[in-house]
Amino acid sequence: MVSYQIGSRLVDSAAAGRNALATLCLVVVTLIVLGPGSAVAAATGNEEAVRRCQELMPAFVKAPMGVAISLQDQGPNQPFGVRLDWRASASNDTAGQPPTKDGWIICWFLPRASVNEAWQMTQLESSEFGLMRRYDIQQLYKLLRVMQYKPQNFTPEADTPYGRGLYVLQQTINALSLGCVYALIAIGFTLAYGITRVINFAFGDLYMFGAFVAYLASIVIAYFLGSVGLAAVLAIAVGASFIMGAAGWSMDKLIFRPLRAAPTTAALIAAIGLSLTMKDSVRLLQGPKTRYLLTKDLTSWPVISGHGFDVYVSKGHLAVALGTMLIGGFLWWLTFNSGFGRSQRACAQDPRMAALLGVDVNRTIALTFAMGGALAGTGGVFAGLQYGVINFHMGTLMGFKALTAALVGGIGSLPGAFLGALIIAAVECYTAAFLGSEWKDIAVFALLVLVLVFRPAGLLGTLRSPAADERL
Repeated sequence: MVSYQIGSRLVDSAAAGRNALATLCLVVVTLIVLGPGSAVAAATGNEEAVRRCQELMPAFVKAPMGVAISLQDQGPNQPFGVRLDWRASASNDTAGQPPTKDGWIICWFLPRASVNEAWQMTQLESSEFGLMRRYDIQQLYKLLRVMQYKPQNFTPEADTPYGRGLYVLQQTINALSLGCVYALIAIGFTLAYGITRVINFAFGDLYMFGAFVAYLASIVIAYFLGSVGLAAVLAIAVGASFIMGAAGWSMDKLIFRPLRAAPTTAALIAAIGLSLTMKDSVRLLQGPKTRYLLTKDLTSWPVISGHGFDVYVSKGHLAVALGTMLIGGFLWWLTFNSGFGRSQRACAQDPRMAALLGVDVNRTIALTFAMGGALAGTGGVFAGLQYGVINFHMGTLMGFKALTAALVGGIGSLPGAFLGALIIAAVECYTAAFLGSEWKDIAVFALLVLVLVFRPAGLLGTLRSPAADERL
């Protein structure tokens, strides 16, 4: 009896230690994703406010002859203003129109004491348009991004079968890049469902967390080193994968393991609640506005040019494709040529028999969730660096599309996840190119309905869905 009580205390202590470690992992992930934004902003001086105001000036004047800068600083508890006055140059004249007049803008920032010393622009005054609120400022940033794009000049050769074929080829390249991102999240869904029969909707939000990690890490690196190079990008990807892997492991430890013996609907509802919690936490602590991660080194190379339509491949395309191929090859080896892979497949087929044969089922499932979280976080890093648009709700639709890819390919099948991701990305890109971007989501989910009606298991699906009482 004494030895049994001592053993029980040891087991309880070990379990408490693991719970504490899982909780610590979630806290660390939250601090990393939600915390550093204001710290970096606080380290800068007034020049940051001047820079942010100057970057809006091209929306009002293109080539001023001179710019005068004046600051209106009444203390940390009062709004801070940056005024820019310019004299327009003759180069702004356009044929048949009067020359551009001299003008000014005043950028107003919230009192620094109320926003943790961050520079948060609240309104803008201009000599041409008057007072502009936050929404108008957001539209200015969008206008500036559009002004940076140089539209391709199409020749008559573009309206030929060869030119249209090149256009399809460009959409195929785009679809392959997007499909790789979908595949990383779809594999996470597949791994988790294959071993637990639970769909963890929070993988989409881990994708969003990974994008925010890339965004915040790039700010810190750019502040201290001046630029974000290839080595820094690789370090961000590896770091985000480990952080999101720890988050995935903590999810299983704190939420899904206690519900292992409950009906699958309980775990499903818990996953939905976890997803909403993560998304709204980022919204409250990082703000609802969209962040833009503009990587200067993402050069594009022309593959085919001079035939009516130019086909380009960017460094982002190659990085995403190469990274996904390496990850896919490693997962294939891990699944079919390692002891962990055998344990994983055994737990997916029959967890009770696997436990009788000595497999640590809980440990295998926890590591599987960690793998899924790492993959989702890596996908978020790739998407953040490639597309540059990051916000708190980006993981919701992306998660549903990745889940759609897993279902179309056959959830529980790794090749099916890759195949489904490529199909979904191709449908999305081709629909946006030929019918319009407003139709792409309709086409994707219509395809899901058709697959579930005519082939419920998916294209390569082989898993059977057992009753709840057959699970551990």
